[in-house]
Amino acid sequence: MAFAEINGYRMHYQVFGGDAAPALALIHGGLGGGDGSKDTISRQAAELSEGYRCVFYDRRACGESDTPEGGYDMANCARDLRELLAHIGISKAHILGSSAGGPIAMQFALDYPEMTDALILINTMSYSQEAQREVRRQELSRLKERIAAVGRSAAVEQALTDRFPQMAADDPERFARIAAENLARIDGIAATQQAYLDIGDSLESRIGELSMPTLVVHGDADTRIPVECGHSVAAGISGSELHIIPGAEHGLMTNEAAGETQRIILDFLGRTAAADREQAVKAR
Repeated sequence: MAFAEINGYRMHYQVFGGDAAPALALIHGGLGGGDGSKDTISRQAAELSEGYRCVFYDRRACGESDTPEGGYDMANCARDLRELLAHIGISKAHILGSSAGGPIAMQFALDYPEMTDALILINTMSYSQEAQREVRRQELSRLKERIAAVGRSAAVEQALTDRFPQMAADDPERFARIAAENLARIDGIAATQQAYLDIGDSLESRIGELSMPTLVVHGDADTRIPVECGHSVAAGISGSELHIIPGAEHGLMTNEAAGETQRIILDFLGRTAAADREQAVKAR
């Protein structure tokens, strides 16, 4: 566990695996608040770090990282990762974005292609689909209305209950902890949600520029980000691979499909490395 001042805020990050292994940077999901990369680390770090130097970090207003006043736009969030990798001494990595981490991963690959070995997009979207943007717009509007009606504390508890309806009953201590943390981060959470609304078609219009090996994985039972969004992202990136996991809900990195998702990722990275070696031999 480590903390560092990265691109203007105190960031929490963890690195697993050998220094000489290929780097894999993982960007967690969530629209602010929550436990950040904690659950992904518990489900994925041990196995992935057997062959890769895995970099996990908590985004702005997430996990154990600080909540700065600004800097939540996609370009700056991609810069957060670039500055973290530079801090660690990594010049190039495989970039994995899950859910809300996907747009940051795509933005990173567009802005820093020289640092992106391969791109992995897990149950995510480009946020250009109007129906999905409307869902996020309503979530932000509901949060602001609740704050005005019942105050910040009650609004946070209601929003958390909407997002995780069973948590209050199943794990009240965790619910209370996250609610308290989110209350302290409410401005950062709102800024994060607004940043995703501000994406517009900026990613959708550019993802065709991506030329690195790209993997898209989605569950066909995803009720948070419908599988059609995964199809759309894959269709927009020439040469990308699309894997649909039957019956899988949202949260492929941490739910019951985490093992299968991991196998798909490792197979893709293995084949990508083999293709790179073959290309290097041919170039000699």
